[in-house]
Amino acid sequence: MKNTIIYILLINILLCKTWEIDTKNSHIKYTGEHRLHSWTGKTSEIDFKMPCNGDFCTLEISAPLESFDSGNDGRDSNMLYYTESLLYPNVTFVSDYFSFSGYFDEEMEITGKLTFHGVTKEITVKVILYENSFGTWGQCDFDINLSSFDVERPTLLLTRIADKISLTSKLKFLK
Repeated sequence: MKNTIIYILLINILLCKTWEIDTKNSHIKYTGEHRLHSWTGKTSEIDFKMPCNGDFCTLEISAPLESFDSGNDGRDSNMLYYTESLLYPNVTFVSDYFSFSGYFDEEMEITGKLTFHGVTKEITVKVILYENSFGTWGQCDFDINLSSFDVERPTLLLTRIADKISLTSKLKFLK
């Protein structure tokens, strides 16, 4: 009986894998627009978890809003004000279970919940997994509307910024 329990534990350990990312070479970006210009804010402060049990994984990604840098302190301060970052400090995505074989050079759809500004919405994102001479990568691009997350849009010269914000994440996996 003791040997059976030990074998079961060893099999579970071998089948369970947790993926990690290289935060120095990974980032999340957001791009906003106004009729006069567009801008991009970027962060590498990413909390990433992707525990797998066999071929089934969940994905949890979170980033503090205060870590996004657009290269303009006034704009970054404005973003933190309108997103009420003191009340809602992080933007987070938590996926449902999805099938992942561990192979790259594939595209997959992952459904989960995006929480931003205290509002949680179910979204489905396309993730592209690939390998090149620089490493193993996952990339995802999608859009959100600020109004869907109850974020008041700031104005510049009497015109509000666009409701649509484009998000891009590029993550380098550690092997």
